[in-house]
Formats: sequence, C-alpha cells, structure tokens
Amino acid sequence: MNAIGVDVGGTKIAAGVVTPEGRILREVRYPSSGPPEVLLENIVRAIREVGRGVDGVAAVCLAVPGLLVSAEDRVAFSPNLRTIENIPLRKALEPEIGLPLTIENDANAAAWGEFRFGAGSEVDHLLCVTLGTGVGGGVISHGVLLRGAQGAGGELGHVTVHATGPRCACGNRGCLEAMCSGTAIARYARVVAAKRPESALGRLAVRRRIIGEDVTELARRGDRAALSVLEEAGTWLGIGLAGFVNVFNPEVVAVGGAVSVAGELLLAPARREIALRARPPSRDLVRVKVATLGPESGVLGAAALARDPESGEYVFGGG
Repeated sequence: MNAIGVDVGGTKIAAGVVTPEGRILREVRYPSSGPPEVLLENIVRAIREVGRGVDGVAAVCLAVPGLLVSAEDRVAFSPNLRTIENIPLRKALEPEIGLPLTIENDANAAAWGEFRFGAGSEVDHLLCVTLGTGVGGGVISHGVLLRGAQGAGGELGHVTVHATGPRCACGNRGCLEAMCSGTAIARYARVVAAKRPESALGRLAVRRRIIGEDVTELARRGDRAALSVLEEAGTWLGIGLAGFVNVFNPEVVAVGGAVSVAGELLLAPARREIALRARPPSRDLVRVKVATLGPESGVLGAAALARDPESGEYVFGGG
C-alpha cells in the first residue's frame, strides 16, 4: 500500500504519494502563509489533490515544524510558523481528508526519510540535522525514532552551544540554530561584508541584502570573506555535533536542508571540531556526510511514518 506524506514548512506545503520503495508517484505544493484557517484549508487541498485518482493510498502523515505534543496532536511552539500552534491537527483535518492521519515533527520525518531511503539506509543508528531558516534534528537509535515522553524530543537545533551567543528565534541565546542556520549565515555575512568592503561579499552587500545562498555561491568562487563565513558556521555546527556524537553514539550524521548544499565548505570545519571535541570510541566510528534525499526528505519520511489505525504499525513497516 502507498501513503501520502505532507511536509509543512515556513513557506510551503509539499504533499506526495509515496510507494513503500520510496518512489514519489505524484507531488503538489501549496503556500503555508496566511491565517490558521487558510493553512488548514491548503493542507486539505494538497492532500485531496495529490491523492486524486491514485489507488492504494492507506494513510497520511503530516510533518509539522515545532515542538509537538503527540497525545494532543498539536504543536505547542513553532518559531518559524506561529499559525500552526495549538491547533488539534488530527481532529481538524482527518474528517476532511477521509484517511487515517498521523502527526509528526518535520525534522523527525526528514531523519526517518534518510534512515529508510537515504544516507542512513544501511545503519541502525543515525543522527540527522537539517539546516535551513532554522535547524532541526532527528535521532534514530536501534532503528527506532527517539521522540521523548511527549513527542517533543530530538530538538537538536535548540541545544545551547554558546551561552552568551545571539538571540534565537525561540527566545533563547546561543542555540545551535542561532549559530549555523541559513539565518545565522546571512547574519555573519553582513558583519563580514561591512568589515571587508573590498571583497566580493562586501561589494554585493552594497547592492542588496545578503542571503545564505549568496554566501555559498561566492565561497565556491573563492571569495575569502564568504569562505570565512562558512568556516564560522561550520565550526559552530561541529561544536554542536560533537556533543550529539558523545550523547547518541551514531554511526552516521547526515546533514541536510538548504544550507547543506555548501557541502565540504561547511562540513570540513564541522568534522575538525568533532575530531577535537568528541570522545572515542564514538568519535572514531561516526561518519559525517551530506544527506542524500534533498528537499524530498520530508515528504518521503512523512509517508514512511504514516500508520495503520488498526494495528498502529507503520504502513511501510519497520520502526
């Protein structure tokens, strides 16, 4: 049987019909902007549209950003999509879509996607970090997704790595998200551009506001200012990952999200910090690599987390 995975982000809703082998048969996108009622309406539209005319769809999983209270199927706090907070999602959506609905955290879904179909498909212990506007994370140990007592576990992006660091979107200071997300990279870039106006980064900053994608592009061209920005972000990423390696002892750390396109420009300094700060034997086992599923990880992982309502098991098995 197939399943529908829905990945809700700060700007878009992606829904796809997925086979047990991880093939996306059909995919649609809708905006996630607007008030709560519009968000819910667009989620329903996406699910109905993507499933129309497709046979064998057994269930749906909705992957949402933020701190999830699983027993109530609601998001308690979502700094990058406040409109989704405190809505009983399954109660609001399941009657409209006519299919069994599971609610899951978006970073957990991305991690599960990499575990089932991507960078972690050959291991039992995976840690996945997604770097985008924010930083998400998911942990799989012994083939089981770690959710914690309420379903809010695995929030790796909101672990403090710099006690007096910049303010995070969650309100804390020095979270990993505040130090190595796309938002953080853009912030570093503006500071470096002001200090080095002769650089390509500095010249671009005169013309318009710099975003994270600009930094990666200029770094690939060899601009030293841009390279220093990714070095800074990668260093903080590595400091965070070193702690996670010590705690979880993963075989693979998969780094995904839009920022991960920087590749080794970001991962090389991260690996250096892991080598310095993580302890053996965990340090010597772990491999750090770019996640392989790209922007489809959320949809694929969500589909693989859809549950059969009678058995409570995943439609695709496992876990």
